Amino acid sequence: MHRFFTSVLALLLLSISGLVSAQAEWRQGTALPTAVPNAVATEMDGKLFIMSGKLGQGLRSFFEQYDIRGDGWRPLTPLPVGLSHFAIASGTGRVFVSGGRENDNARLSTDLWMYAPDTAVWLKLGNLPSSRADHISVFDRDRVFLIGGIGKDAGRVQSYNLGTGKWDNWKNPMPIPVSNAAFTRLGDEVIVAGGKSTSGRPVKAVQAFHLKTGEWRQLPPLPIAVIGGALGVLRDGLHFAGGFSPASGKVMDSHNRLVGDRWQRQAPMPGGGRHRMAYHASDDKFILIGGAIGGGFYALFTASDRVSIFTP
Repeated sequence: MHRFFTSVLALLLLSISGLVSAQAEWRQGTALPTAVPNAVATEMDGKLFIMSGKLGQGLRSFFEQYDIRGDGWRPLTPLPVGLSHFAIASGTGRVFVSGGRENDNARLSTDLWMYAPDTAVWLKLGNLPSSRADHISVFDRDRVFLIGGIGKDAGRVQSYNLGTGKWDNWKNPMPIPVSNAAFTRLGDEVIVAGGKSTSGRPVKAVQAFHLKTGEWRQLPPLPIAVIGGALGVLRDGLHFAGGFSPASGKVMDSHNRLVGDRWQRQAPMPGGGRHRMAYHASDDKFILIGGAIGGGFYALFTASDRVSIFTP
């Protein structure tokens, strides 16, 4: 009898475990209006603002709004200049686009633009202290922060004060300067994962910058060095998905969650790997949008229109 009840209990525990696992799943959202091989996103008031520069012959400049709850798309006024590889951030009802590469000649840009969704108007705020591309931008307390990327000051953290119109250089440089890295916001910290070092090599490093103190700290490194992945904070912790591994020449479909000091495998991305996608995470959703299916030279010609949503 004891053995019987032990077996029943074991089966019950397995069933409960299976139900819990089944709740964590990927599903497809409404596809992009057009495939984009390289995109960035920022969230404001339950809406994602998705941008991609004019990348290659036949691909138009892309700027649309995605309704997270309604799972629908709405076109917006495109950026009035031809740029790609810029960074995007949002706050106080405005969207900010910084740096990038000029499409005509691939030169790094110093532009800083602001978009007002209520009037659909773009306004150029001024110039960055120096040109920068493939960097990260976040908005915090009336300041637009620039972190990492390519350019003379890419190792520095710089912020633009909307009230004074002035730029500040933060004291502590990025411990491992990277471009094309994944990032997310967790409280007063910006977490940066992976990316390409100044020597051109991918890194495993996960670095966190404190927006108030300006201090950096290191988190457990990624399982593999990748470029152009996606990072987000969900209710069960920090998640990382996708990316391109130059060492193996593969675009990754892997998906990992940080548990304690180790990254643990989760359900892989559906439909194969992607990198350089736009992404966003909230407590109950990890959203991956567009990106490239192929790596290296082939990234431009293998754009995706897929919207994948993970629920823990």
